[in-house]
Amino acid sequence: MRWRARTVAWIAVILAVLLQGAFVTRLGIPFQLTPVVVVVAAMRMTRNEAALLGFGAGLLLDIAPPASGVLGAQAFVLCLAAYFASANQHLVPHVWWARALFAAGLSTLAQALVLVIQLLAGQPLPLGVGTGMSIVWQFAIGLLLSLALWPASKATMGPQPRRRMGVAP
Repeated sequence: MRWRARTVAWIAVILAVLLQGAFVTRLGIPFQLTPVVVVVAAMRMTRNEAALLGFGAGLLLDIAPPASGVLGAQAFVLCLAAYFASANQHLVPHVWWARALFAAGLSTLAQALVLVIQLLAGQPLPLGVGTGMSIVWQFAIGLLLSLALWPASKATMGPQPRRRMGVAP
């Protein structure tokens, strides 16, 4: 019955990308915020499913308006973030606030990695207070969003899939 979990995850990611493009980018805030990373990190999936979900979400973010970054940067970073989140969920205590902190921290690291990739690609970045505030706000808003998402993902997707010893994920 994992088809329901996959469907819920993809619908949540598509809604988050639409929310990102239609609402968050038009707020006029002086920092960059990506709620899609939190949604991907909060989903309860196996490693392969999570990597595919992260790549798909990143690709949607890369091509969705305003598409103002390096093509493939979000896809690469979200693929890594989702894989890391699903591979290391068993290390996080099984309480909702610890899982929410994990997802928020992971979304902050992903946001910082996107900025590093853009810098390495030669895009001019205003490195300063705005970039630092971007990362701080990503953690704060990511924490609030993941506090709401984690119990909801448990209710809709079921328990975290268990890894079986000796079986490839």
